[in-house]
This record gives sequence, C-alpha cells and structure tokens, in this order.
Amino acid sequence: MSGETPTYATYKEFCGNREQPWVTLYSEAVDWTQQPTTPDQARIEAVLGTMAVTGASVLHVGVGNSRFAQRFASQARCIDGLTVHQNEKTYADALGIPNYTVYVLNKHSPEFVSVIANTYDFIVDNNLASFACCKYHFAVMFENYLRALTAHGQILTCQIGMDVYHGYFGWVMTYADLVSLESKFPIHVAKITDVVYAITARP
Repeated sequence: MSGETPTYATYKEFCGNREQPWVTLYSEAVDWTQQPTTPDQARIEAVLGTMAVTGASVLHVGVGNSRFAQRFASQARCIDGLTVHQNEKTYADALGIPNYTVYVLNKHSPEFVSVIANTYDFIVDNNLASFACCKYHFAVMFENYLRALTAHGQILTCQIGMDVYHGYFGWVMTYADLVSLESKFPIHVAKITDVVYAITARP
C-alpha cells in the first residue's frame, strides 16, 4: 500500500490461508493488562452504562486490563472476553470476577464457533478491523459475531478505535464503511453518539 494509510476499500481481499488468520505476536502491541483504559473503550463504556445491562450477556473483545468486567460484572448475567495474549487471560483469571470467562481466541478465526457457545445481548469491540489480515477473515469475524448475537443484540464499536491500525494488520474504518457492510451482511448500522456506533442484525 506504498506507505499510505490502509483503508477498507484498498485492503487485500484474502491473506492466502483460509483456516488460520494471521495473528500478531508483538506483546507490546496487544498486552494491555497494565495500561489505562483507552479513550475509545471509555466512550463505549459510558454508552453501555446508560443501557439495560442488568441481566444481560456481554462479549468483550480485547479484554485488556479487565476493568470493563470489573465495572459491569455486578450487573451483567455473564461477561465473556476474548484476547490474543495469554497474559491478559492470566491476569483476568487471577481477578476472580464472578461470571467472567476469558478465552485466548482470535476473533477472525473459524474456531470461534466451536469455542464460543453463548449468545450475547452486547458484543463490545472498539476496533472491528484491529489485526485483520484480509477482508475474507474480517467477514469471518462478522459472521462469528452475528451468530453469537441474540435476536435484539447490539455490536458496539467506536470511531476513535477504528481510526487506529497496527503496522501490517488492519485498516482505518469509517462510519460510511460500516454502512456499506449493510449490503454484504444482514445488519443495520446506527450512530448512538458522534463516535459510538451500534450494529444490529436485520430479521
């Protein structure tokens, strides 16, 4: 991409490996156990704090410092989390938060459907394109999410997060890009705030 900022429109269609998406192993890029909550995560949490979380099931993609679970575990029926870094799972498990289970799992992986058995009222992913190796595995992720979403569930994401990409992985994604996905998946995209967006499944 000649040093230009990667975008959804220009990103490669397929990485060449259908069964195994690329996984970044740079610990400094993905181990957030000792880092503060990011601004995009904080924006999503603020929105979620106004919603009906009591008794809800939540999937948090990219558990980081697990402060999300610490904040909402007393309200939610269950919180499951995904990470690609073992340190984040070890840290999360050590917290002993009730009804909080973390899986070391790539969200773009076909293994998602065999590992994740629950369905969720909320799926929180502050950067849908983070560490995406290609559009094919991005689509796998989206299909994973839609299968795991309850009938009235919402996927929550944030523009601040989608403005970030990691070296050779992922791309910058805009609200218009999300809306364009309505022609590829049975979804509806809407703005909750100026930077927090909700994706719901169409009947």
